[in-house]
Order: sequence, then C-alpha cells, then structure tokens
Amino acid sequence: MPSHSKRRPRPCGLTIHPAKGCPFDCSYCYIRDMGIGFEPKVAEINGKELVEEILKNPFFVKGKMGVFLAIGSLGEPFLAGKVLKKTIDFISSLKTLGNPIQVSTKCLMPEDPVLKGINVLVTVVTLNKYKQVESGAPSPIERMENAKRAAVIGAFTTLFVRPIIPGITDVEMEDILDEAKKAGFRSVVFGTLRVTNSTIKRLKSAGIDVKPILNRIKTLDNSQRYIRGADLKESAMEMAREKGLIALGSACCASALTYGVPCMDVRWIWRRCTLCPNKCWEKVPSEEEVIELLRRKGIKGIVERSHILLSKSSYKRLSYPERYKLEILSRRIVTKAK
Repeated sequence: MPSHSKRRPRPCGLTIHPAKGCPFDCSYCYIRDMGIGFEPKVAEINGKELVEEILKNPFFVKGKMGVFLAIGSLGEPFLAGKVLKKTIDFISSLKTLGNPIQVSTKCLMPEDPVLKGINVLVTVVTLNKYKQVESGAPSPIERMENAKRAAVIGAFTTLFVRPIIPGITDVEMEDILDEAKKAGFRSVVFGTLRVTNSTIKRLKSAGIDVKPILNRIKTLDNSQRYIRGADLKESAMEMAREKGLIALGSACCASALTYGVPCMDVRWIWRRCTLCPNKCWEKVPSEEEVIELLRRKGIKGIVERSHILLSKSSYKRLSYPERYKLEILSRRIVTKAK
C-alpha cells in the first residue's frame, strides 16, 4: 500500500493507519481478504513524521475545508498498549493540520482530551449475536456506554451501523437504535455489507444463517462485492429519523456534520444526499470565490453551482492531483469544457 505521501484519498478521506491488523476476528470483516492478519503491526513513523508525509502528498489540501482524515480502516486504532499510544500520537499531530479527523472503532475509547472535537464512529451491527460474529470485541452495550463518556470530554460520537448484515442487523435494527438513543447518540451512519467466498465461509463457521445474504448476491467469488442492500439501508434510515436520530448515508457525511463543512466527495451532487441538518450545499464556496481562485492560479474555466468547466488548455495543463485539489477547494466537480 502506498505511503501517506503518495496515497490518493478515498471518498471518506485520506486513510491513516496507526496499525494494520486486528485481533477481534469479526466474521464479516473485509481486511482478512486483504491479507491482513490478527496481530497488529504498529506504524514505524511517529506523529510528526506522519504529518511531514501527508504534507508531501500531491492530493492533500490542508485545513478545515481540506481533505478529511480517516483513521481505523485496516485495524482497530484503540487497542490498549502500543497501538493506542500510536493512535494518540497520530491524532495529536494531525490536529495541527486543522483538517477534519474521524476515527472508527469497536474498542473502548480512552477518556483522553486529545479526542476533543474529533468525530468517532462507534460500530454496532448486532446486540444479540456479537459473540458469534465479533468474538474478540467488547460488547455493543459497553461500546455505547463508553461513547457516552467520550462525548463528555468533547468527542463527537456517531453510531456506525455498517455493515447491515441481512438476517441479523436488519432484524435487530430497532433495538440497536433504541440503545443508541439511551446512550446519547444523535447521529448514525448506515452501510452495506461486502462479501467474498471467504466471508460467507467465516459467517457459516460462526453459525450464521447465510441464506438472507446469498439471496442478495449476484456474483460470489474472491473479489469484495457489495450485496444488494439499498432497501435495507433506506429502511434503517427511515427508522432512525422516526426515532429522532440524524440518519447519514456515509462516513464522509459524519465528518462533514461534525465539522460543519460540506462533504468532501460532494455527494449531494452525484449521489443521493440524505438531507441532514448540515445542508452541505449551503456551505460551498460562492461562484465569485471560485472565480477568484481560478484567477489566482491562472486557470481558465466557467464556474457553475456544482461544476467547473475548464478550458481545454487549462484541463490539459493541470495534473490529476491538481484537478483533484481544485475539486476539494471549490466543492465542485471539475470537468473539461466541450
């Protein structure tokens, strides 16, 4: 995997890895199919070196309206010991950049002031079968109660119901959301399950009835593929709204809501927006501001509400990372004029 100085950000942001690997052994987890094992391998660089690497990244835009930073996609960041120490070091250093920071976890969070102001996604996908599918993780109730304590020190906690496992999560959804309300969560992100042959085998070995999953799969092989789950996600979001929770369609939305900035991947333009209270479209830079940005950079183009149409010469002159950064700064889709 490319280093932080070369890695292109994903829609959720630039992924940061204090450690790769996780001992929780969740049956549905995708990292097993990536060849990542149970033993966490802690990053060798320190927080200061991490920031230096990120600042060299040609895709990176610094600041609150810049690239989102996402921690926890390839390992549990709050494992006690060396991993936790590295994560705290990373977060402390990343805060100097001023970019939105998000951490995803199933662990019990430290009551550390470094978490103040950042968005923490707390994963819960089952209350009743966690011992089968998340055998090494703390109980879901413990996670939620811990999140309540983290909120007291200033962390912005979001329930992370991803993946929605057919036959498990959808059946328990109302109970999950009720417990989340009791624990003080205000927002919840929902997401769909990805599977491979080995994912299905692991779930079977855990004693899970996989028929509801298989019924939603078009192709099953060794590639990670999303099941058909749009209806499950939509139903869950509607239920969350009925219970007074803010329903979000992606991790990006949770970061945007926490920091009061537009989604980094401008999903209200090209994907279905969930119309959360953040109202991203009201916070994008004005057309006048973007026109001035183009002028300062010597770029020719037409600025519209949701797009920048670059002249053929400017489009050709700008590298892909430069066009990407222009999209981040303007919160618009950059294309070539016809």
